[in-house]
Amino acid sequence: MKMMASRQLAAAPGKVWKSLAQEGVLVVTKDGRPRGIITPTSDQTLLEDIQDLVFVRARRAVSAIRLAAGLRPVVTEVEVEKEIAAVRRR
Repeated sequence: MKMMASRQLAAAPGKVWKSLAQEGVLVVTKDGRPRGIITPTSDQTLLEDIQDLVFVRARRAVSAIRLAAGLRPVVTEVEVEKEIAAVRRR
């Protein structure tokens, strides 16, 4: 995986495409920090490639939600019943 400064995208696009063909994946950086990823695709695989990216983001989101849920205290059945009773009294 090769790192490439974002300014190279405009300054030398041919070099970017050549590097992409050789490396398979490029990490685009700005101020030395990763900002994006360029991956190869084609007319035949574009939809599947985009779906893969969407699924990966969804998987990460679900993992983050599960992690956050695991850090919260567990609500007991008694607490749930108290909350239901309080709402019903309104």
